Amino acid sequence: MKKSIVYIASLVLALSMTSCFKDFEEMQVNPNYPTNVNAGNLFANALFSNIGGIYGVQAEGFNMTASGLWAQNFAKIQYIDEDWYEYRSDAIDGYWKFMYSGSSSDTGEKTGSLYELELALKKTQDLKEALLAADSKDAAAIANAQAMEGAMLAMRAYFFSVTTDVWGDIPYSEALQTVALGYDNTITQPKYDAQKDIYTDLFAQLETANELLSNGGSVEESADMIYRGSGQKWRKFTNSLAARLYIHISKVDPATAKAGLEKIFGDATTYPVFSSIADDAMLTYAGTQPYEHPFFENYVRDTRDDFAVSNTVVDLLQDRKDARLYIYATPTPSSIDAFNTKLAEDGVKDYTLLKYVGQENGVPKGTSFQISDRSRVGVLYRSTPNGVSHIMSYAELEFIKAEAIAVLGIAGDAKTAYENGIKASFERQYTLANSYSVKTASYGASSGAIPFKEDIVEEADGYQVTISMENMQEHIDRTLAEPNVAWDAGKAAQLIAEQKYIANFTNGPEQFTEVRRTNFPQLTKVKGGTVYAGKGLPYRFPYAASELTTNAGNLSEAANGITDTMYGKLVWWNTSAFNNYK
Repeated sequence: MKKSIVYIASLVLALSMTSCFKDFEEMQVNPNYPTNVNAGNLFANALFSNIGGIYGVQAEGFNMTASGLWAQNFAKIQYIDEDWYEYRSDAIDGYWKFMYSGSSSDTGEKTGSLYELELALKKTQDLKEALLAADSKDAAAIANAQAMEGAMLAMRAYFFSVTTDVWGDIPYSEALQTVALGYDNTITQPKYDAQKDIYTDLFAQLETANELLSNGGSVEESADMIYRGSGQKWRKFTNSLAARLYIHISKVDPATAKAGLEKIFGDATTYPVFSSIADDAMLTYAGTQPYEHPFFENYVRDTRDDFAVSNTVVDLLQDRKDARLYIYATPTPSSIDAFNTKLAEDGVKDYTLLKYVGQENGVPKGTSFQISDRSRVGVLYRSTPNGVSHIMSYAELEFIKAEAIAVLGIAGDAKTAYENGIKASFERQYTLANSYSVKTASYGASSGAIPFKEDIVEEADGYQVTISMENMQEHIDRTLAEPNVAWDAGKAAQLIAEQKYIANFTNGPEQFTEVRRTNFPQLTKVKGGTVYAGKGLPYRFPYAASELTTNAGNLSEAANGITDTMYGKLVWWNTSAFNNYK
């Protein structure tokens, strides 16, 4: 009880730094909610708003300012507080609200995705039951309704998995019980379910989704922002997501994880999974306001320049002679200036002048560095309005398979799966880099622009790099030959974790989960700040401060054992605190 009081006291302090949000009752019972909206429209909006939130910035999402930042994909170069783990409680509250609140059709607010998805799911289930009860059965319509239901269940499992992975115990079984969704009563103070119980139910939901998607139906194409109507690809995503969740629990419950992964990887007919990058789950943005990539919105629309690529990522890639560096990062602005000066004065494109330098995470206050000497996030992500947010990839699935074979002992060839993961990641990144029309990266009038993908970049050792499909295999072979990449069964867990980390660049929520679970790669121990200095990587996200005023009793129980809002008690699937620092 004393620890709970300490946690609540910490949360009171956090609450004092932010404005109050709607309480849970207002979030869930919204008289303005458009209950007559088509289920497909609700599904599309839930996909866009939630995935945009997961991969966005500030209170609209927690990728660059929390999960991806703390996993050291990114580093702050201005307004560094979040890089010291000194989070903005209104940003944390914003995501909590983003997930759990209902939408209002007349406020202009972004919507609460779980609420919308739940309403879409219920409408689809009602349609399915009506079709099944009809005297004249329409087999195709029934199969399509089942496919829609299966896709919605899969995304519901995905949304909740991300939420529980960052927070641990969360409102789940009672979270969406409202009159508006057909329940007899509205629960305004939902209990916090144990993460173990949530995972158990997520596996069951994904099993049901797989069965629903096995009947050959299609998803409503206009509503499907991920697979454009392909029920079979949704089925592959469903089972691949289940594999991800099984590997998450492989340390706390290896027997269940092994059995689940043997089931999935041992029966491709019943449990089809990703088999190429064509199956990757990605949300592709339309490229026009307000449907633009969150990184583009932050950099171009909001004219912010707060983020560099972390030196954790840059150093990993440089040490492995990995040409994905030229997609993930840009040369430093100062080196671009030097390149353009040389070009203007001598007419020479001297690519040796271009430098790639990551930023150390959480440097102490007063540390002097020039932001022009730090590499920014690559053009493919930061300067492409119609870019993609990565949900799950074929590359990740191959790394899951490799770990299941090498660590858990299921049947298969771990080396082949590991190398397939690396190859798939290269193919995904090179395909994206060459499919977009973006060819130059603008750094302002003083810096001009540099070639993005078609001209040659030169590394210090003289290796010529052109980001093209024609030379991709050469780059793959070079990286696979590096001593710290080449397969070594004795270091399997480390190699797989490091390459999965590289492949999942920008997928902050999964990066934050896997770094905590695997203890790889090595991270920089944050030295700056005053509140959490020296404590290391947070064990979890802090709970929303708004819960203190609306659901304090249940919050107190869930927070028992947590200290300093983010430390103390680990989330269920995590067996030890991260301790692998440079």
